[in-house]
Amino acid sequence: MRMKMKNVDMVNGPLFVSIWRFTVPFMLTGLLQIFYNAADVMVVGRYAGQEALAGVGTTGSLSTLILNFIIGLSVGVSVTLGQALGAKDYDGAEKIVHTAMVLCFLGGAVVSAVGIIFARPLLSLIDVPEDVMPQAKIYMQIIFAGKIPALVYNFGSAVLRAKGDTKRPLYIVTISGIINVVLNMFFVIKLGMKADGVGLATVISQVFTAVAILYCLRTEEGHTRLYFKKIRLYKKEALRIVKIGLPSGVQSMVFSLANVIIQSGVNSFGSSATIAGNSAATSVGGFYYVALNSLSQTTVAFVSSNTGAKRFDRVRKIVRYSMIDVAIVWAAEVLVTLLFAKHLVGLYVPGNEAALQIGVSRHMIIGCSYGLCGIMEVASGAIRGMGKSFLTMMVAIAGVCGIRIVWVLFIFPLIGTYPSLVISMPLSWIVTSLLQYAMYLYVFQKEKKAEMVSV
Repeated sequence: MRMKMKNVDMVNGPLFVSIWRFTVPFMLTGLLQIFYNAADVMVVGRYAGQEALAGVGTTGSLSTLILNFIIGLSVGVSVTLGQALGAKDYDGAEKIVHTAMVLCFLGGAVVSAVGIIFARPLLSLIDVPEDVMPQAKIYMQIIFAGKIPALVYNFGSAVLRAKGDTKRPLYIVTISGIINVVLNMFFVIKLGMKADGVGLATVISQVFTAVAILYCLRTEEGHTRLYFKKIRLYKKEALRIVKIGLPSGVQSMVFSLANVIIQSGVNSFGSSATIAGNSAATSVGGFYYVALNSLSQTTVAFVSSNTGAKRFDRVRKIVRYSMIDVAIVWAAEVLVTLLFAKHLVGLYVPGNEAALQIGVSRHMIIGCSYGLCGIMEVASGAIRGMGKSFLTMMVAIAGVCGIRIVWVLFIFPLIGTYPSLVISMPLSWIVTSLLQYAMYLYVFQKEKKAEMVSV
């Protein structure tokens, strides 16, 4: 007998409790997903050597740059489907679900081809040292070979989130995370593989998530059920998804490009210890980011549903409560950073004092300031939820990428220290969060006024 899931009602009822009911499973799902890469980095750092660790870590920003352009389309799925369900446009909702499947397969195929064929040239662009290149290249090619199942899962979970269901994606990722860890240990410790072993383990676990999410959609009740025979590209729905998803993808790509620029600066030190330490701290910081980004994705889901239902009185409350939640998570992250920075980074680079010092210096700066990124993401999520992705994309390009490029090209060379490179990240968050929040207020007032005129 199939278990019946109780979805969160995003349009009716008390908001603060509903937001947390939606956010907590989604946050746990994201934390488990980021554990994929963390497990990869941790296992190779302990059992496969410094070069393998640097090889896995240095590919992260680059692979995310390419992938996020396509994953941004899943935001288009979440927003358009949420608005359709909020407006009770059930025919449109059904077409969005089936169009999403076409887009994720096409996007996954393109991303896989680019990553596999151009792995070495792309890694050379960010100055990956020659002693790290072999491990970085094989890891990147294996990871990119699994992008279709990764996108199937992300698009499928976007469909479930639009209905208020964040629990089943959590269950799926929990099981796949266990598979990933077990296979990591088997391939690296038992078989003696290095970066290729952890990459293969990640891909196998992602195949499981894709099969599981397709099963959920095939057995779903109502207008979001997936029928393989109905999968096709519906032009109107595809354009709506792309209109919102494309700018979101570009925005995510801009953030990743900014991180690639930072990674290039890290690689310029020419030390595998510096790269390894930076990779370790980046992996720890990934958990911080996911916790805050889950609040942004919650904002997208709730705002899109209430925008579709024309409940603008709730939109303002959603953003206010989400900002309060950011403050709560930020305070927890600062406390953890101050107490456990050395221990957390040390999990990845045991016995490597040089890498540990680099990693701790980065984590103290980033871990204590990540809440600024959370404020920026929630304001951006509210704008996307109202269907105005292009505006928030332009702000992100100017604020995040612009500031970091200027800093890395002109300020960092004058100082030349590792902390002076990392400080560019919180500086970009401060400026962009202010710009995004101002843009949110503008879009909200405009949308609310337009609705009052139409009534």
